[in-house]
Amino acid sequence: MIIIYLMGLFIVGYISFDIILIINYQFPIELVTGCVFLGGAVFVFIIMNVSQGTITTLQKAEDELFEWARQAQLGAEIGAALVKHGDIRSQLQLCTESIVKNLDAAFARIWVLDEEDENILKLMASAGMYTRLDGNHSIIKIGELKIGIIAKEKMPHLTNTVIGDPMITDQEWAIREGIIAFVGHPLVLSDKVAGVMAMFSKKPLQEAALKTLASISDEVALGIERKKAEDKIYSLAYYDSLTGLPNRYFFRELLERSIEYANRYKHSYAIVLIDLDDFSRINDTLGHDVGDELLKVVSSRLLKTLRSSDYVARIYDEEEPIARMGGDEFTVLLQEVNNVVNASKVARRILNKLSQAYELGGRELFVTASIGIAVYPDDGKNVENLIKNADTALYHVKKRGKNNFQFYSKSMNETALELLTLETNLRRAIERQDLLLYYQPKVDITTRKIIGMEALIRWKTPEGGLISPAKFIPLAEENGLIVPIGKFVLQNACLQNKMWQEAFPEKVSVAINVSGLQFGQKYFVQDVLTALEDANLDPQYLDLEITETIIMIDPERAVRSLNKLKEVGIHISLDDFGTGYSSLSYLQRLPFDAIKIDISFIRNVVTNLNDAAIVKAIIAMAHNLNLKVVAEGVEDEQQLNFLEEHQCDIIQGYIFSPPVPAEEFFDLLTQWNDQPL
Repeated sequence: MIIIYLMGLFIVGYISFDIILIINYQFPIELVTGCVFLGGAVFVFIIMNVSQGTITTLQKAEDELFEWARQAQLGAEIGAALVKHGDIRSQLQLCTESIVKNLDAAFARIWVLDEEDENILKLMASAGMYTRLDGNHSIIKIGELKIGIIAKEKMPHLTNTVIGDPMITDQEWAIREGIIAFVGHPLVLSDKVAGVMAMFSKKPLQEAALKTLASISDEVALGIERKKAEDKIYSLAYYDSLTGLPNRYFFRELLERSIEYANRYKHSYAIVLIDLDDFSRINDTLGHDVGDELLKVVSSRLLKTLRSSDYVARIYDEEEPIARMGGDEFTVLLQEVNNVVNASKVARRILNKLSQAYELGGRELFVTASIGIAVYPDDGKNVENLIKNADTALYHVKKRGKNNFQFYSKSMNETALELLTLETNLRRAIERQDLLLYYQPKVDITTRKIIGMEALIRWKTPEGGLISPAKFIPLAEENGLIVPIGKFVLQNACLQNKMWQEAFPEKVSVAINVSGLQFGQKYFVQDVLTALEDANLDPQYLDLEITETIIMIDPERAVRSLNKLKEVGIHISLDDFGTGYSSLSYLQRLPFDAIKIDISFIRNVVTNLNDAAIVKAIIAMAHNLNLKVVAEGVEDEQQLNFLEEHQCDIIQGYIFSPPVPAEEFFDLLTQWNDQPL
């Protein structure tokens, strides 16, 4: 009897020591309360059994005491494991290790219901003889083998006849390893199976082993579901749902930790900001589904490219150095960048990989990217400045032609500030209608009469000065303001031409440049038809100038849209011919009326034999296709004579007139066309 008292005191003391440890590690109060309850229960059990004389034998009492102690110890360790920081695998691994230790198991395992396929159990933890998770029975279907049957029936199972059990497929293994007993328990929460917990033993097992597993099953099931919920919340908060990459918030936290690490160990970092060129056109022309698929492929290519790089490292293995910041913008963190050469190699590798062809929706697409790079600590000592300066460098790449990379420099900040001011003022100018149109005549080379004009946008400042379109149009194309600007040009040019037609007997056409972003709008064709209807202008007096680059973004859509416009009588010209990359076969398919030879060929047509040959070839090809030829940028008599000699049809340039305001153009029209031939 003295032995029982001593054992009771030992057990209560041992459990109390565990409770103190738990409290010191700040585990949940429910866990601490449970341990106190178990310790008290053991003590009460001893006192009641001794005082009432109900213990039949000393051995039975000792067995029950040890069983209580084992359950209490296992419960405490399981509780501690399930609140420990880490992923679900590491938590469940601690649980299986505790089962092996406390229940004297040969090995223990926990399977968890797969989130994507609820008909499958996936092995998440294994301790004892076997620790690999990719071996036999790593995936078990519900209803198959002992584990699957336990999950299906939601009933525990214990057997001491593993050898000879038809459900144990590898009997040779069981005999060789001496495995004779098995106990499994379903992990059930709210009548839903979360998984199965099981152990194999080389010794016969009693019902007490099953009771012990049952005593912790609810806690393990709850731990699994709680961790899944936490992971889901974390994923929604810190990961991009489309690509699976870390998002802006995750990356900012990672960058903050990286800066702390860099300060401590004197390391340097590079922030690489990646933006797809003209991605909005993909969305506008092919739809957002294709755009989303493109972003997924881009993400995959970036991951493969960066993982193969010797210059990309990670602070923690589970964290990717790349994030999707939103839209078509991605950010990469490069560690230990000792010189710009290292970062340059990675940037070039990224550009090369992303510029390769994409097969999406049965189409072959080509997309390029622009990259801005800022280095810590030279280009910024906090997250905000680093990202801002990388973005500034990125903007300069866009401005200089895209499909390249650039490092940040302080002079960029001044330019960026100027551009920000310009953008703010441009938005205000659109709202206040400070934009106006100038017109440059198109002259028939034979009759020397004005047969049309091109409408050109100008921005008039409050002070009365004019800002060149070369300064604000690229900015407008980048920030999307080109769409409202394009609408303004379309509507006002049609109205103005109608006014001239009512005031002058000879009717001329007005040409309008169409931007890629404007052409890619869903309702572009309808916008054109509405502008004509509002102005009551005959469609044959509207000439839309489209570049090769715009057409080649989505040739099939371009054919459909241009054919609709052509059907109502609108004239269509191919602008800047010779500078793009289109296939000549589209000249046969697209309903063009004229080709405009780019000014870069006209400028040196008299002095450069190559330019002269190109111009002659374009004129000959266009005439063979029954297309008119317009030469823009003609400035002197020599150029005019060359073009006249080779039968160019229409001339546009300073030799006749620069772009002029509407009131001056009307005077020009009446004076010029009233002259006798």
